[in-house]
Amino acid sequence: MGNTAYYIWLILLLIYIISPLDLFPGFIDDIVAMGILYYLSYRKAAQKRQETRSYSGTREDPGSDPYRRGRETLSLEEAYRTLGVSPGASWEEVKKAYREKVSKCHPDKVSHLSEELQEKARELTLRLNDILEVIKRSKGIRSQH
Repeated sequence: MGNTAYYIWLILLLIYIISPLDLFPGFIDDIVAMGILYYLSYRKAAQKRQETRSYSGTREDPGSDPYRRGRETLSLEEAYRTLGVSPGASWEEVKKAYREKVSKCHPDKVSHLSEELQEKARELTLRLNDILEVIKRSKGIRSQH
């Protein structure tokens, strides 16, 4: 059910519950209307939870970085292909390609653009960081933290 239909039903049910006019004398029909209202609200909340779960992923623990949640694993070939370097490239060539790509899409560079584009830039930057980690592990280079 779309948002418009949901809000129309919500308003109609609330008006029916509040109004003194009833189809049946007593309050049984009001209880049925409240049950329907509860069901619609429950279904809408479940739909929102499902949308949130599908966008954020559920593979990592909930306390981790929200932008890294649900990240897929990358193959080494895909990592090299995304950076645009050959699998035999030196570590310096890989770092240079990484820096060039990140300099174009870093979130700080697009802070003046829309939220949607800033989010895409964050995702792309995180993907590039993941790519660099995959290549780093394959070359046996330790992180300098």
